[in-house]
Amino acid sequence: MDQSAENWELIIVDDGSIDDTKIVVRGYLNDERIICYYQRNAGVSAARNKGVELSKGDYIIFLDSDDRISPSLISTLNKINYQKYDLICWQVSKLLDGKTSILKPRRLEKIYNNMTATFLSGSICYRKNVVLEAGGFDPRMSFGENYELGMRIGEIPNLKIRTIAEPLLEYRFPLERESNSYTNRLNSYLHLYQKHLEKFEEDKISHSRMNYLLGYIHEKTGSNEKAFKYFKEAFKISNRNYKAFLKFIYFIIFRR
Repeated sequence: MDQSAENWELIIVDDGSIDDTKIVVRGYLNDERIICYYQRNAGVSAARNKGVELSKGDYIIFLDSDDRISPSLISTLNKINYQKYDLICWQVSKLLDGKTSILKPRRLEKIYNNMTATFLSGSICYRKNVVLEAGGFDPRMSFGENYELGMRIGEIPNLKIRTIAEPLLEYRFPLERESNSYTNRLNSYLHLYQKHLEKFEEDKISHSRMNYLLGYIHEKTGSNEKAFKYFKEAFKISNRNYKAFLKFIYFIIFRR
């Protein structure tokens, strides 16, 4: 942990890795603030929940192994007196194909209670009790688990949220990460959709977008009939979803 501040602990949850993680981590365990817990592979959500269980502090930041937080992150949180807030979010420096762009916390959709936040791993600090009150991560989610948790956190009343106008996370877009596979995305999105169907039905924009995403993934996996069905439904829900409309027309002309 290359941090300018000293008030932190690092919990490494090794979720059944088969690489040299154990060897690499071993050299850091002489620092009493760092612990490593090994478990049989149970998925990213189970690993995050285990990290919460093992944590001693009252605030949590989740970080994927291929992303990097700024050395000034903890000191920045100290300066704003982070204990006054339930969620603290910051900007993200996103790296994709050698190009950098800045992602900012934004006003989210109705299914998130329109809060201004970002739930990308490494871009948010949670009060631990907020994570616990929301029920922790859903073990059935292997993709999009952070935002699914965010939907449930949005149900908690009177949240105190602070945003920081500074990029404090370097996010490497996970093009080849196993969790980013179309199979994982499809299974997670279908579970998410069924679990929160009532919420989606109350939010036309998010509902249409979810159907478009399901159509897109089905198209990528060769399930054209299902893809057409979801694209059609996406446009039916919101006739402002022009991407869904174009896909709907494309399928009628070229794929059916």
